[in-house]
Amino acid sequence: VFQGAVTFEDVAVYFSPEEWVELAAWQRELYQEVMMDNYDLVTSLEWGCSAPAALPGLAESVPGV
Repeated sequence: VFQGAVTFEDVAVYFSPEEWVELAAWQRELYQEVMMDNYDLVTSLEWGCSAPAALPGLAESVPGV
């Protein structure tokens, strides 16, 4: 049963600058990896859409990137 389109915002997780500085380096790397995987998966669900090389907005959502 089709329940509607899934968007990246449906699966995205964001950290505030205060939360981001509390993460260990491995947690930041894991976050970026998971966000890229989520983006790739969501875009693969869209008909006729190819994933761009970079995740739009990732640098803005991650302080210090």
